[in-house]
Amino acid sequence: MGAHRRAAARAPSRLTPLARTDAHSAWFLALLVSLNVVDAFHLNVVWPMLPFLVARDVGVKARDVGFYVGVCGAAAPLGAMCGAYAWGRVSDAHGRRPALIAGCVASTISVYAFGTATTTTRAALGRFLSGLANGNAAIVKTYVGEITTKVSAGRAFGVLALGYGLASAAAPGVGGYLQRPAERWPRAFAGTVFETYPYLLPMVVASTLTFVGAVLGWVFLPETASFTLRRRQEERRRQRGADASRGEEAKRLVKLASAGELQTFADDHDDDGEVADGVVDVEDTRTLQKTPTEEVLFTPETTIAVACYALLAAIAIGYDELIPVYLKTDRDMGGCGFSPSDIGLLLIAGGVTLLIFQLTLYTRICDALGAVRAFRFGVSLFAGISILAPFASLAPNDTMLWIIALTSQCVKICALGIGFVSITIVVNNSCEDAVKARVNAISGSTSAFARVVSPVVCGWMFSMSMRLQDVVPFHQVAPFVFISVVALGLRVASERLPLSLDASKNDTETINDDVGGDDDDGIELIETSLNSRSDDA
Repeated sequence: MGAHRRAAARAPSRLTPLARTDAHSAWFLALLVSLNVVDAFHLNVVWPMLPFLVARDVGVKARDVGFYVGVCGAAAPLGAMCGAYAWGRVSDAHGRRPALIAGCVASTISVYAFGTATTTTRAALGRFLSGLANGNAAIVKTYVGEITTKVSAGRAFGVLALGYGLASAAAPGVGGYLQRPAERWPRAFAGTVFETYPYLLPMVVASTLTFVGAVLGWVFLPETASFTLRRRQEERRRQRGADASRGEEAKRLVKLASAGELQTFADDHDDDGEVADGVVDVEDTRTLQKTPTEEVLFTPETTIAVACYALLAAIAIGYDELIPVYLKTDRDMGGCGFSPSDIGLLLIAGGVTLLIFQLTLYTRICDALGAVRAFRFGVSLFAGISILAPFASLAPNDTMLWIIALTSQCVKICALGIGFVSITIVVNNSCEDAVKARVNAISGSTSAFARVVSPVVCGWMFSMSMRLQDVVPFHQVAPFVFISVVALGLRVASERLPLSLDASKNDTETINDDVGGDDDDGIELIETSLNSRSDDA
């Protein structure tokens, strides 16, 4: 029976589980990016639409638009906060692959709630559902953390952040350019469903992207070897526990039916001296006593890393929520008076800058500084650049206005790219693979909570600054100064991150540690996966 189970376990699967290795092919990293854009695209596609949707809602005054945009923006992180840990449990219980595919499918459907919204209330509800259905951001980080080493982590997470950043930059462009299509292209869209629901077309694009990601994941994405081996270890442990139970019962019955211990021993063994099925010998009992150590979700290093991630997420989304509202605000109120297409163009320019930066400089920065120091550098850079944007409205002409706006946006997105990639690596390095999905899910929940609070606070601060335009000079600078001060506080807190988190705790694990049981099965699985990846590369 044991040989039969071992043969079944070695049977080849359609997709060989993927092991931790020092290099991954470009196409495979692109596949992970396609699964990760769910969060980025759906979160950011609505920003250019929200100010106009809210402004058209009955009863919302122009000076209060920023506050209601913040409320709608906070709805998506609130949904993510409610659903993140559940997605992490699903990933730890059933695998990274099925959780990622399910997240794409759920997100594909959920975006239509916002697309068909015509009021602020329905828009907020749609954003909440979109956040609730989206758990891929944390699971993709877990997946990458389980297939990379210290050598490959920087590049893999950098590519992941590159895709995230490009989606974050392209999504507002799509939202700004395709919203209200019946007004822009009446011949094609007048009298259609897109006139009834003016914000539906950008959400159709978002839905299509996530559906394509689900299909690609189903066809090409393997499970991680780390999860596969842990699952097999758990199955062996449960089977041995059941065998032990049956064996003890068999021994008890034999003893009752026999006159001595010799008969019990004879009945428990085959003619060749092997232990009969259903009976556990001394060696099996010793094996059962080798139970794994208790899982620890949060070490002190993990707690600090998760807190830093949440605070970075808070100031990042606060800034991203402020920028479209500030750019849309009329010049006489302290804004820039941008149109939706102007806002989209500015954000796309930031995305192109991020692409060039990630391809040319980020890996060098990470290799030179390490993940912890790179995070500190990115936060410091963001703290300095975040107060530049509000001075664009003070520019003497449009050319200078665009120069300031472009400079602040491009440097900001690079600074956040450094910060998010680095702290993601640090969070993954602070915990073991067995709890990585749940740690990333809790990290996602805490950052989601921060993203709930931050847009509301920043939106309220912007609305208050607009009320003070006749009283306080440079009133539009106040909310951006607040973000900069918080970023400086994060920089101080990051000093508590030890430099040892530059490397993963799992880099030095042996195959026996991962498998626990039939070592040859684990070795074969790891070697097969590595050979497969080498052939692909």
